[in-house]
Amino acid sequence: MKKQKKLLFARNIFFFFIIIIFTIIIMSEKKDTILIPKATKKIASYIEDKYNNDDFKLGDVSYKNNKYTMKVSSKENNKRYFFIYYTKTGITDSYQNDYIEGKSFLSNLKKDLEKSIKSIVNTKVTVEIPTTLDQYTDAVRERILNEDNLLELKFYIIKEELFIKEWDPVEIEKQIEQCITKYTNSNITPKSFTIIINNDNEITESIEINNLTTDFINNPSKIEIINDILNDNNSILLKTNKITYVYKN
Repeated sequence: MKKQKKLLFARNIFFFFIIIIFTIIIMSEKKDTILIPKATKKIASYIEDKYNNDDFKLGDVSYKNNKYTMKVSSKENNKRYFFIYYTKTGITDSYQNDYIEGKSFLSNLKKDLEKSIKSIVNTKVTVEIPTTLDQYTDAVRERILNEDNLLELKFYIIKEELFIKEWDPVEIEKQIEQCITKYTNSNITPKSFTIIINNDNEITESIEINNLTTDFINNPSKIEIINDILNDNNSILLKTNKITYVYKN
């Protein structure tokens, strides 16, 4: 009888400690959620001290991976935003990268441009935006932020691959010209084109040609330019036209 009571007592003690452990775990997880209002006040105070609070719309605070995060958006453009992070070590933000330089905004804009271009010319392309938002003039930056007829604004680069069956300057020039014309005919006028030409008969032969513009179409030396590239001749002609190339393989 005494042995049974001891076993029962031991079992109760075991379950008691299990309950205590689970309670501590649950309370620990809920504690961080309970502290969200405190974190919100801290972050709001941080914004008021460091930035002009009237320019921004404050989002809700979330908690994940030992960090409180608030998304702060521009009142004029909710696609332009940055994040504020609150941890035990202090408060930091992504204002410079995301808001001033426009990292998040331009990343999303790049995807939108790729979708728009594909829908118009039925070609999958890669769009590159080589400059951060703060490097543009006020007029250009405002137009980019307003997304005002951007396909005609020369601030982005279109990158496309071509597969060439006849690996000679005349045929390559012809296909590059057709490629550029395809876009200009649809009023898609990037800052420049980066075109990768691939030899359809030799998979190891691939060249990336950079800084091609619409002027290339009317360039009287365009065949010579392609010939110099095929011969790996970084000539004065290429430098004059500011065209560069890279052998990919």
